[in-house]
Amino acid sequence: MSTIALTCRYCRLGWDAGAPPREESLSLAEQAFALPAEQCALVLVDCWDNHYIRSHLERTNRIVIERIAPVIRACRGAGVPIIHAPSPPTAQKYPQWTAYASDVELGFAPPAEAPDWPPPDFCSRTGGYAGFGKPSEPAIEEEIRAELPFQKIVEAIAPQEGDFVVATGEQLHRLLRHRGGLHLLYAGFAANMCVPGRDYGTRAMQRRGYNVILLRDCTTAIEGPGTVETQGLTQAAILEHEMIIGHTATSADLIAACQAAERLP
Repeated sequence: MSTIALTCRYCRLGWDAGAPPREESLSLAEQAFALPAEQCALVLVDCWDNHYIRSHLERTNRIVIERIAPVIRACRGAGVPIIHAPSPPTAQKYPQWTAYASDVELGFAPPAEAPDWPPPDFCSRTGGYAGFGKPSEPAIEEEIRAELPFQKIVEAIAPQEGDFVVATGEQLHRLLRHRGGLHLLYAGFAANMCVPGRDYGTRAMQRRGYNVILLRDCTTAIEGPGTVETQGLTQAAILEHEMIIGHTATSADLIAACQAAERLP
């Protein structure tokens, strides 16, 4: 099987000899990897065709068409599996999601009992604990409820025959264990929410021991007041990944590496 030669970036939590032991002494560095294609997987997080924050949706649509779609084609050519991880309700709209699903995930067995502490009402901020939750946004909640039944993966990158669809981190782990996957190339949304935070996201899979590489130009954050123009939260999420989770690379570098691997005998 071919090898994907990919140079990745990370943030050094250290400094050169003689530099002051201060945050401004930290720096970005590069590391060259030789990744066996059969041990890699491209994981696409929450690449939805709809979102109630329209400005975020405009950016994600551009990224999907201009960057993620070409990455998928290159990975397929190099023999890298494509794994769609679009949230449980969306995953279950695709027949591929049943592969590697457990009896619990398929609804054939009861789920494990939820922990009794913190109290369930406290976790959901309901009942006597309702005052600790953020105020509701009725207009947004109504829009989300209206859109969710129809939400799918962007059609341009919809799952194809041979792709995988997962709904949970445990299902992703079972798939990777069975196929020998070790190196996870991540793309998708949002960089500061679902990409690191889902149970199939970068933090959870890094804690399981996988080598996690984020394609830094194949994601974007949900920005906030004062950060939209600079994409400040996107850049912060990328730096956090490079500092404590793993490495990053660009779509162009991965495409070139996959194309080179595909040409090898």
